[in-house]
Amino acid sequence: MPLNEIPTFFHPEIRKLIDAALEEAWGQLRDEHPDDEVLARRKLATTIVALAAIGETDPAKLKKFALHATKAAFLHKRPAKKPGATIRVTATS
Repeated sequence: MPLNEIPTFFHPEIRKLIDAALEEAWGQLRDEHPDDEVLARRKLATTIVALAAIGETDPAKLKKFALHATKAAFLHKRPAKKPGATIRVTATS
């Protein structure tokens, strides 16, 4: 998210922090190939901005919470199989 898209009511220092947190989070999420990159990046941005708006300024927390929310919405992965697990099908009459 370019700095000019971050709401202007944020102090310039907070705007830089938001932009840095977004770029770090996007760098990590992009490698996981979200289903819709544009919407995933927008979700990251809106989550980070919302958290900053309520006073969160810890970059690690901004990144962590934004990634969690975005992954839940945009990464659709199959559940991992347990090692050694097999599926058994039995017929019933």
